[in-house]
Amino acid sequence: MTTTRSQTNMYSLSVTQWNPWVGCRYKCDCCRSSFQAQLKRWAKGECQDCYDFVPHRHPERLTQPLPRTHYLQFIFACASSDIAFCPKDYLQRIIDRIRREPDKTFLIQSKSPDTFNRVAFPKNVILGTTLETNRDDLACTFSKAPKPSQRYHDLLNIKHRHKMVTIEPVMEFDLDTMISWITEINPCMVWLGYDSRNSHLPEPDLEKVKRLHWELGRRRFTVMLKTIRERRQSA
Repeated sequence: MTTTRSQTNMYSLSVTQWNPWVGCRYKCDCCRSSFQAQLKRWAKGECQDCYDFVPHRHPERLTQPLPRTHYLQFIFACASSDIAFCPKDYLQRIIDRIRREPDKTFLIQSKSPDTFNRVAFPKNVILGTTLETNRDDLACTFSKAPKPSQRYHDLLNIKHRHKMVTIEPVMEFDLDTMISWITEINPCMVWLGYDSRNSHLPEPDLEKVKRLHWELGRRRFTVMLKTIRERRQSA
């Protein structure tokens, strides 16, 4: 039997996506059918840069009202982008807005966690990255982002209290290494799930994913399940 848990939002704990910065150049295969496809639907005729997913500013959104967040909830900032491509001066303006709302929690995620060193983040920000696998050779086949081993190392060395790891879309991995990486990073939450589209990724079998889930839970990590199903055979 196939079990699936999916959300219309990327993260079920996100109360909204706030996008004063949009676009990315990492060209991840899974992003084309998710974030980029979503942007194309509403940006056509409105913003050509959004439609093309090129990195660009939306300064008019810096002052837009943002909803409250409650326990474990957050505002997903720059969700349709990677801030690694955001100029430092403009990134600082985004952080200045966040700093003025200390009663709200924000998530900022990058596939280049070293970029977090460019500015000082306030305590109400969760800094996250994606570790869909520990195998650099696999990840490089589907993305131009920094290798997973580099992302792990960079996030580990960021001096910030609240971190998050996304293991989605999960690809074939080495169990002991993934457990070790997560344990060392010590994130406040972990998201785990299969590809929700059909990106033809080399996926681990369901029992292996369940084992990772169990091992992380046993170590008292908060693990949020997303799309959980039997694996697809890669093309």
